[in-house]
Amino acid sequence: MTTAYFERLRARVAILLLAAAVGVALSVVSSPAPCAAQERLLVVADRRMPYNGEPGDPREGYAVEILRAVFERKGYEVEYALLPWKRAVQDVRTGSADILIGAVREEMPDLIYPKQSLGRADLCFYSTDKDWRFTGPDSLGGVVTGFVPGHSYPDWFLQAFKDQPTRFHALHGGDAFSRMLAMLVEGRVQVIPGSRAVADYYIRTGQFQEQVFFGGCSDGDTRDLFFALSPANMPRASLLADALDSGVDTLRNTGQLNHLLIKYGLKDWLGLGQAAGPGN
Repeated sequence: MTTAYFERLRARVAILLLAAAVGVALSVVSSPAPCAAQERLLVVADRRMPYNGEPGDPREGYAVEILRAVFERKGYEVEYALLPWKRAVQDVRTGSADILIGAVREEMPDLIYPKQSLGRADLCFYSTDKDWRFTGPDSLGGVVTGFVPGHSYPDWFLQAFKDQPTRFHALHGGDAFSRMLAMLVEGRVQVIPGSRAVADYYIRTGQFQEQVFFGGCSDGDTRDLFFALSPANMPRASLLADALDSGVDTLRNTGQLNHLLIKYGLKDWLGLGQAAGPGN
């Protein structure tokens, strides 16, 4: 074979090698980048069904299900953990956790809040005496009342505790309401306060309907509950709050929120075409 032939062959091989190299480079550029590690959101609260219950349970609570519906579709990993209330608040304040379930904005103004609430909590009272009625602050003067320090109570209730501490029994630690309900049934306290949505849930699921009776609610002490985000994690917290607002709007407008609430025997707390809502 002639020298010219080998020169032409060498040139063709060089062209093919160059084309292959360009193809590999283009495939690297056009290929999608590897997915980043899934970002975690740590959500904390004391157990308060129907808002939030046992982690991993098919009925984790409607507030937990809202968070999963909003953030998991955005690629976040939502990790939910139960803590005593004071510890949960502290962990969100310091940035050890991202989201607190069930905060009252007026009581913790340093936290970051979305515009959308997660429900509404009234202040009602329950007793094992079916004839006992709450008609105002003086109604607590002749009974021993259980309560959970750190939970949301109006000023008149906290003042009554300061004035007559022996008439109150403080309950600390996790799973506070169900334990307080057990104290009531056992006769260790005569009255307990609670949101009607929470109290009715535990009375029904604990089958205490024949032992614990609704005594009335305090007028003017209904408060909006919120997801609260960590001020230590700015500006991420503000972005998460915005995502919550748009996400809850979407759930509400598409009917997914009502479908979720029906699972817990509830209706939209804003009363949009509904008769009642959580806490009402």
